[in-house]
Amino acid sequence: MKKKGELIAVRPEKVIEARFALTSRQNDILDMLFTQIEDDHNVEYSIDINKYKMLYNIKDKNNIYGDLKKAVKSFEGKGFLIVDKEKNEEIYYPWFSKIHYKNKEGTILLRIDGELKNMFLEVKKRIYYHIKYTLNFSCIYSKRFYYYLKSYEDTGWRIDNLDALRDKLQCPKSYKKYSDFRRFALEPAHEEINNNSDIRFKYEEVKTGNKVTALKFSIRSSKCEEAYKVVSKEIVIDSEKDPEIIEVQNIFSIDITPLEVRKLLDVSNGDIELIKEKYKISNSQGKINNIVGWVIEAIKKDYVPQVKQEVFNDYPQREYDFEDLEKKLLGW
Repeated sequence: MKKKGELIAVRPEKVIEARFALTSRQNDILDMLFTQIEDDHNVEYSIDINKYKMLYNIKDKNNIYGDLKKAVKSFEGKGFLIVDKEKNEEIYYPWFSKIHYKNKEGTILLRIDGELKNMFLEVKKRIYYHIKYTLNFSCIYSKRFYYYLKSYEDTGWRIDNLDALRDKLQCPKSYKKYSDFRRFALEPAHEEINNNSDIRFKYEEVKTGNKVTALKFSIRSSKCEEAYKVVSKEIVIDSEKDPEIIEVQNIFSIDITPLEVRKLLDVSNGDIELIKEKYKISNSQGKINNIVGWVIEAIKKDYVPQVKQEVFNDYPQREYDFEDLEKKLLGW
């Protein structure tokens, strides 16, 4: 599929995990295939290597056809399995039902099963991205993390059990130790994706005792990230001249950003006394991880203090993830 002259790939989420077992070059071939998939009757696609090799950021492109041909040949006789646990059924799909190498033309014809194509098209969620990013990732885990996290760009976050994530990404047993997984898979992917793609992500370690047992990912579009930086910078400059922002900041015992102040003013309709009132209630709540998110929720739901109780228990802190709440309310 083409969008404004760019090569865009359609990634059905049901086959994302099936691709984690593939090599970097094998995934390049599938990305080239997915750029051509349309809602039509066609099931045969021509991969013109000359068309795609210009997207690689390497000086010597003479061996690309040979490398990609080897990648296609490695698909011969291979496929993936989809398991329907509810029906207790398994379906095996070969990646390609036919492969035709046209060496003189520098093209490779690929045919896929009609049912497989329908599966590509009928999945509920389609994920679009420029294949120039994935073609140039040097780390295989950058591709796998990118394919995976890109599918959650719309929700903006997700939490994964660490052991399940390692299995999902097809990590070797040597990465069982978290420090090795972080060093050889997570951190290289984090750096490469954030610096060379259309999304950026952060991760937080979730611990059980002293052991890291899960990872919480926050994902956003790079364009949104840049826009956020611009807006934040503009607000910081404005705040130096805005006594209203300074007044709200002085209510809190910790530093809060001008952008957070703007949101507090928005949800309170500019009523600074209301912000003070809800912030005062927070003093009886014990530890609050994200005070701005808590006050925003208190304003929106009109929390009130209880006269007869020393601790305000109507709205237990554990019921809310205020960090996620604030991100959603701030439009992150």
